[in-house]
Amino acid sequence: MKNNIFAYFLLFSIIIFSQSCKPRLVGETYDPPGSTDTRNKTIALQTRATYTQDDVFASNEFIGARLNGFEKVSPQTYKAMILPENHPINNSAWYAFKLWSPKSQTITLNLTYRHGKHRYYPKTSTNGQTWARLDTAKFEKLNDTTATLILDIGTDTLWVAAQELKTSKETKTWANKLSEQPHVFVETVGESKLGRPMTMMTVMNEKARAKNVIIVLGRQHPPEVTGHLAMEAFVETVASDSDLAKRFREQFQVLVFPLVNPDGVDNGHWRHSAGGIDLNRDWVNFHQEETSAIKKFLTKRIKGDMKVWFGFDFHSTSEDILYTILDSVVPRQNSVVQPWLNGIKERMPEDEWYEEPYDITSPISKNWIYKTFNAEAVTYEVGDEMDRDYLKKKARISAEVMMEVLLDKVK
Repeated sequence: MKNNIFAYFLLFSIIIFSQSCKPRLVGETYDPPGSTDTRNKTIALQTRATYTQDDVFASNEFIGARLNGFEKVSPQTYKAMILPENHPINNSAWYAFKLWSPKSQTITLNLTYRHGKHRYYPKTSTNGQTWARLDTAKFEKLNDTTATLILDIGTDTLWVAAQELKTSKETKTWANKLSEQPHVFVETVGESKLGRPMTMMTVMNEKARAKNVIIVLGRQHPPEVTGHLAMEAFVETVASDSDLAKRFREQFQVLVFPLVNPDGVDNGHWRHSAGGIDLNRDWVNFHQEETSAIKKFLTKRIKGDMKVWFGFDFHSTSEDILYTILDSVVPRQNSVVQPWLNGIKERMPEDEWYEEPYDITSPISKNWIYKTFNAEAVTYEVGDEMDRDYLKKKARISAEVMMEVLLDKVK
């Protein structure tokens, strides 16, 4: 009898272990149905308004805002309704709004989501530029679709958002500031669906005109601000005046698309473009203006004896994850990703960065880069709540190790 019990227990343990070790499905692991159909889908534009409820005011009348309704539900308790641009949609509910009152008071605010779940821990600001996490004693997630915030408001505007606001204006300012350096160039390579410029930056020694290329993409998904911050730090490192960066720019040029989805960012979208689709599922059919403009530019620019060595697509999720390409596609002995990863681990042995290899069947940017230019590419995911100084440090080290690895490859 004891042997039978042990056998059953062993079998049960094997089943549970095997289930937990199953690889994730390829391509649409986190996606709702229909995400790879990238033909235009209707979106609902939020009504821009300042809502008044007794002596409390709430507004979404600024770039990057998301607020679809505001009402008083009881004394000192209010509800902010947050809806996506369309659905079904990935659970990445973005919110951003301003609050104020003619008198100082403390209110309870319920964030209520429709067609999605709470993801981002609230940040607050008094100027829209400097942000801090809300005190944990003043926040509670009640369930997937409701979260409660305790807020002190008054005549000075209080900004509340899922993440720091980094709109097309801030991105343009950053790019232009970096272009004050003689080896950074900014140009427009097309327009988004709503006519916003698609900015592209080139980091290179113009005299060298290096034939080796790195491709960097950012902000395909609007709320993914930590990925954007990492992208900035990564590019700044390559554009720096360090001896390593100078030597790298003699051999390589870096083509950067810092804001792939400007319409989605400026309109406060959860996930999609103005065409109502996930741009990082449109790298096969190229139905959307944004992906089409980048494809057209890169395939025209990269020609002859030019060689793409690496592609980076910066994103955010719940933790630091690197989505790479399976060893069966790119053997480790031929990989530039593996020595790059090993170098980062040597520099940051305490860091946890999970690697999840996938095949190249899904219609995402890193797979298009591989299929088009025969170059390894990675989806560089940064944790939503990662300490901002730490994520920048990690991005700087990632850039430094990348430069060391590739310089060694072209000796």
